[in-house]
Amino acid sequence: MKNWILNFIADELSTAATEYGITAVVMTGGAATGLSALRDSLQAKQTSMISILEDSDAGID
Repeated sequence: MKNWILNFIADELSTAATEYGITAVVMTGGAATGLSALRDSLQAKQTSMISILEDSDAGID
């Protein structure tokens, strides 16, 4: 009986570790996707600002 209980506890711990691993992978993927979208948005905004400055001849004496 003691061995059965110890095996059951060991099985539960490995299952929990697997679930945590899967959760970490999903969260990392979500963060990478979000940061990629943010990067694209910032690049578009920077390109727009550069275009506006070039059109206005800002900084030219």
